[in-house]
Amino acid sequence: MNYADHCKEQNVPVPKEPIIFSKFGSSIVGPYDEIILPPESQEVDWEVELAVVIGKTGKHIKATDAMAHVAGFTVAHDVSARDWQMKRNGKQWLLGKTFDTFCPLGPALVTKDSVAVTVKLDCVPATLWMCL
Repeated sequence: MNYADHCKEQNVPVPKEPIIFSKFGSSIVGPYDEIILPPESQEVDWEVELAVVIGKTGKHIKATDAMAHVAGFTVAHDVSARDWQMKRNGKQWLLGKTFDTFCPLGPALVTKDSVAVTVKLDCVPATLWMCL
């Protein structure tokens, strides 16, 4: 899991299942927009992530069909209010990650056809290996 280091920093065990969270639409801004630090948080942190951009909706998608729903990839700046995420309100990741401006994206969308992408189905969930 890509957040094992964060678990170590917080002195909590790595969960057996991935933790899933969302970002509100108001958290998404452009790559050069200002990130507004909320006065109600004293522990703002950040990390760079690879964002998978979904271009086609669907439900109950088989792993073998997943890439048909991907439009491409971009850079995501994942900003978090760690005090809200890990200490307040029942440790709700959603609340700590969805402040306005907490998800700058871009500046470019790399289409899936312009990079070599292989999805390995030998593990659960499927692992995405990509060569840029």
